[in-house]
Amino acid sequence: MNFKIDEDFALLYGIMLGDGCLSHHVNKKGKNYRLIIITGSLDSDLDFFNNILSPLIEKIRGKKTKFKYRKDCRAIEFSFMDINLFEKIKSIGFPIGKKGTKIDIPKVFYDLKLLNYVVAGFVATDGSLVLTKNPNKYYPRIEAHAICKNVIYQMYNYLNELGLTGGFYECKRKGEYDGPGKKIKSVEKQFRFQYNGKRNLLDFERIIGFINPKHKKKFDEFIRYDEEYALINFGKVKRISDPKYILINNFFKEKMAAPGIEPGTPSS
Repeated sequence: MNFKIDEDFALLYGIMLGDGCLSHHVNKKGKNYRLIIITGSLDSDLDFFNNILSPLIEKIRGKKTKFKYRKDCRAIEFSFMDINLFEKIKSIGFPIGKKGTKIDIPKVFYDLKLLNYVVAGFVATDGSLVLTKNPNKYYPRIEAHAICKNVIYQMYNYLNELGLTGGFYECKRKGEYDGPGKKIKSVEKQFRFQYNGKRNLLDFERIIGFINPKHKKKFDEFIRYDEEYALINFGKVKRISDPKYILINNFFKEKMAAPGIEPGTPSS
């Protein structure tokens, strides 16, 4: 099967950049296994796997592909063999094994004007929509973290070209201890892009779009909260102790803490 580099393929490639890998190994009998693997969280990505990723893979391959549950580590995973698709993904620069730090977004996606779909797939897997209180009202922040500096910087540049205003940073990461009194483990550098505020949020949703249901739900909840907040008459002075603040913010926080919808993810 000859796979075309189109919108669906670009979306899958972005998802692979986030939570996917290519694995090639040979068993004792000399049989080759070329696996395409995509892993997600059993706690927060089940809707994404069922309603977005599963139909996407089926459309690309022309056949149903099941994912499996890894309850030992609270994960879900697509792991399937498709030599032609494997070789197509590999042929445009996706590495076999660990993605490492050298990977970038292939030029072909720029040439075919498909970068929107690559970004959407990547944010669906490695991105976060964080809601923080500053100081009295909740504000949104779109961000993504990865060790692949090139990918993060390419997406940061592209989003800026689209009119969003954000930043590119090297994350501050604390070392990890092997045990009490033992040396700190080496930690790979991570990089992130970050876009704060409602305008960036609306522009991202309009131009790129949130395709992971957990992000889309959080986006919808924030928009409703923001509209309700704007209707409240606080008088001349807004005070953090005002019961109106406390009521709407507590109600919003309870909704966002519903199962599967994390209130926020820590920025490194």
